[in-house]
Amino acid sequence: MSAPGQDPTKATGDRATWSGDAGDRPATDVWLAQFEPAWRPLDPQLRDVLRMIYARLKGLPPPAQLSPDELRTINSSLSFFFGAGAPALPHIEERTISVPSGRARIRLYDPGAAAPAPTVILLHGGGWVMGSVDTYDGFARQIAQRSGLRCLSVDYALAPEHPFPAPLDDCIAAVRWAASEGSTLGVDASRLAVIGDSAGANLALALCLALRDAGDSPIRAAALLYGAYSLDLETPSHRAYGGGAYFLGSADMGRYLNDYLQNEASRRNPLAVPLLAKLTGLPPLYVAACEFDPLLDDSRSLAARADAAGAQLEFHAWNGVVHGVASLMGWIDAMGPRVDHLCDFLRRATRL
Repeated sequence: MSAPGQDPTKATGDRATWSGDAGDRPATDVWLAQFEPAWRPLDPQLRDVLRMIYARLKGLPPPAQLSPDELRTINSSLSFFFGAGAPALPHIEERTISVPSGRARIRLYDPGAAAPAPTVILLHGGGWVMGSVDTYDGFARQIAQRSGLRCLSVDYALAPEHPFPAPLDDCIAAVRWAASEGSTLGVDASRLAVIGDSAGANLALALCLALRDAGDSPIRAAALLYGAYSLDLETPSHRAYGGGAYFLGSADMGRYLNDYLQNEASRRNPLAVPLLAKLTGLPPLYVAACEFDPLLDDSRSLAARADAAGAQLEFHAWNGVVHGVASLMGWIDAMGPRVDHLCDFLRRATRL
């Protein structure tokens, strides 16, 4: 979740006005009108859902001015939007496992796949500061149902209370648990993939790098959706789309990076900033980017670097949509075929 933080018609400039009562319909309509020029090129169904979400956010300070707990509360309050259209599944089971930060919830989504089943491990987004297995329940159900794979969603420790490398260490521990103990949930340890979006894509790629370096990666493939892979907030896509109208603003991204990477050593670590890493020896990658996203150029750069390093790679630009769109797929017809294509990649990658 990212509330709008700046004038939506400019790449830089004064912040939008945030005063007012979100329940005041005429005032809210006037306030929403400032975003309409920026939203005009978007998928029409996405425009409609953005109007509803932004109406709920009217009157709130920009995300960079909110505490982590306030961000998490607002993010949870949007679960209605994130979970729309999520399918019912025959079996869902939750466990807690030991991870470096303490105990973490994991939740298995079984679409009816015979055990032991190929499994995709889901690392949620949220700027390393928010998000959970609960806010990603709808997306996990969609992935399980559309892929036919079991989906194991992971609740890792969050910044700023747990900065880098704690979230990554928890994710690595969860993958190792799936490889060693996942049979108790019907997981086939020889057929694991990982998927992450936004901060979760950063963690998914970093996880692949760390396990590659350890020499014992069980991951067959990684799907990386509109991820954060650099520290550069001055890319062309940040300048074009970072003003706050497209669900994630550059100011928001700067705040999340500061919460996650709290010292210079972490900002120089390739496991925190994957575009600093050597990208050889990775599993097959599916890299998806959104057209109206300040992180668009991060995905473009990753795809170019990975391709030059000889990676098996699919790159897909999703036109007409914004950061975080996979969580809103229940509202947007065009997202179904895109996620189906992604799920086909995961299915192919985890075949025997």
